Amino acid sequence: MATSNTKKKQKKKPLTIRERKLIKALVAGQTPTAAMKTAGYSKETAEGKAAKKVGESRIQETLQELMEKKGLTDDYLLQGLLEGTKATKVISATVIAKNGEGMKDADSMSKDFIDVDDFPTRHKYIETGLKLKGHLRDKLDISGDIIVEVVKFGAKD
Repeated sequence: MATSNTKKKQKKKPLTIRERKLIKALVAGQTPTAAMKTAGYSKETAEGKAAKKVGESRIQETLQELMEKKGLTDDYLLQGLLEGTKATKVISATVIAKNGEGMKDADSMSKDFIDVDDFPTRHKYIETGLKLKGHLRDKLDISGDIIVEVVKFGAKD
């Protein structure tokens, strides 16, 4: 006999065809609004409710499962984020050696490729990390009353 403490297992409601199309479009790289349009939602619904729909737990759970199946685990993504904060790039440089330091002729030049820090890329990765940790927001909502006093200088009455 079942006790009152026993919870009934809730069956997970299957995704609708539109929701499956939405997820497919999101995985293909479309924005939430574009993905909703691709999935067959009206323009008004897509533009007004895209963020809410994509944020639904069923959609998020399915996206998480797909990512895990493809190897995009949290550990893998965090490792990529960490590596991005140490990004470098290769540039072409002209090396000039005064007094022939290590070169055949004095005052010689040589073209070479060197690794340098890629600060713009590092910035993007650090910015992404800060957003994920909640330390950085895209927009700051400031509301309230603003009083503006207009003063004219040099005006003749």
